[in-house]
Amino acid sequence: MVFVCLCEGIVGYSLWNAYRFAEKQREKIYVLDEGKSLMLALSQDLSQNRPVEAREHVKRFHELFFTLSPDKSAIESNMERAMQLSDKSAFNYYKDLSEKGYYNRIISGNIIQNIRVDSIRCDFDRYPYPVYTYARQM
Repeated sequence: MVFVCLCEGIVGYSLWNAYRFAEKQREKIYVLDEGKSLMLALSQDLSQNRPVEAREHVKRFHELFFTLSPDKSAIESNMERAMQLSDKSAFNYYKDLSEKGYYNRIISGNIIQNIRVDSIRCDFDRYPYPVYTYARQM
């Protein structure tokens, strides 16, 4: 009887330890660094990264939408990628600029337009998040 209780205690302790070990391992993520080495990254709650992700999302959209080269296929490629990051209002703005001949003038004038995003201000207290982007045309 004592032996059975001792075995049950050992099995219970082993299961508890295994579960605790598995939980700790779920917090660790290994990332392959350009196919060369493994790097350890710790998992985090999604809400911790939300501000950084939102700012980078907005920055990337503005870079794609407003950085233009005098090549129709490059403009279309950038716009297609930018539209995947935005809502219908950006598409309407693109269509409006296109109808006014803005992109044709960039191509015919051999103009290169670059922007540099200076800062992005997001209000995460309201949803959808209002965003203010400050950038310069280079």
